[in-house]
Amino acid sequence: MLVISRRPGEAVLIGPGVEVTVIDVTTSRVRLGFEAPVEITILRKEIQIAAAQNLAAADAVSPSTVGLLLDTLRRREVPK
Repeated sequence: MLVISRRPGEAVLIGPGVEVTVIDVTTSRVRLGFEAPVEITILRKEIQIAAAQNLAAADAVSPSTVGLLLDTLRRREVPK
């Protein structure tokens, strides 16, 4: 891991075409700006982790479980 110090307005280049600029620094947070080609996806790490967890949970559900759930939902009476 590379660790560097930057002040607001300073930037770091990552590969061709990716620039990360420090926008603002306070005691509890750092605001960053990203410039990158549109084909490069930029995600917060917690979003990527949540997506991976959702996919793993979906894979863990067997088709028979889904069928049982659908049958149960179909049998419920719709309130009038």
